[in-house]
Amino acid sequence: MSIESISIALHHSRAKGTTKLVLLGIANHDGDGGAWPSVATLAKYAGVTARNVQKAVDRLEQLHEVRRFVQAGGDHRVAEHERPNRYQFLLACPPDCDRTSRHRTRSQPPIELALDPLSESTPGVGSDTRPPVGSDTQTTHVTTPKGTKKERRVSERARGACGHDLIDDRHCERGCSPARVLETA
Repeated sequence: MSIESISIALHHSRAKGTTKLVLLGIANHDGDGGAWPSVATLAKYAGVTARNVQKAVDRLEQLHEVRRFVQAGGDHRVAEHERPNRYQFLLACPPDCDRTSRHRTRSQPPIELALDPLSESTPGVGSDTRPPVGSDTQTTHVTTPKGTKKERRVSERARGACGHDLIDDRHCERGCSPARVLETA
């Protein structure tokens, strides 16, 4: 049960920072009877003090992601005065969650993976954050691999899907096929 709880906490929690780390610690211990990690254990997981864990648990209760039962953890072998708190993990997938390993909801667009090996190793290549070709560009003369001079619009963002600088809207400086250049155009 703890793997599902961790996944749900990662994808659907509204908690941030230390609070989310504490939630992940609780989710890590979640089982059929709840979770009862000690405050010291949660502090170790989150790398904070015990007081910060207590504040984080208070915040998780405000977010209705966890319910705390004071000194209700442990079993019959633990003395009552030494029992840790028991936490009930309340998070669940929202109704529009696809319940796959990515926990996508209808409000989240699907993540598209880059198919161009250049885009994975070269930051910025193939990203959709570039303006269209022709915006804020200058014209300069370049020599193409075939030895001819052509005008090229120079911009740090004027690149084709192939990852090469564009000479015009359909041709890159290295002569890639137009179909390859136009994939993102």
